[in-house]
Amino acid sequence: MKSDKTTMIGVDPAIESFSSRRVIISIRIPYLEHDFFATWCGPCLRIAPKIEDWSSGDYKDNVVFLKCDVDQAEAVSQEFNVEAMPTFVFFKDGKEVHRVVGANVDQLKADIDKHRQ
Repeated sequence: MKSDKTTMIGVDPAIESFSSRRVIISIRIPYLEHDFFATWCGPCLRIAPKIEDWSSGDYKDNVVFLKCDVDQAEAVSQEFNVEAMPTFVFFKDGKEVHRVVGANVDQLKADIDKHRQ
């Protein structure tokens, strides 16, 4: 993982051998948004470019976006009780503070703005 907190991070299947909660907490960042997606999920594919734009644009200085392919990292998605895709889990100071299921861009942006403060 790069030290640049604005980098989009793909989850390698090997991450299943780690406790994802420890990985997230060890990053020690103020705000994190974790995107659980599937490559076959239409809504996931439609919202992905917006997330990538945000990670290098509007939110590049204060939000870290992590991506987790639920088919490649089943244990991680199970640990976070992900039942539908896309699911966005918001963390602040290492603790889950919010969760959004679905690909509503306007709602997701509003929720990020609300919780990143």
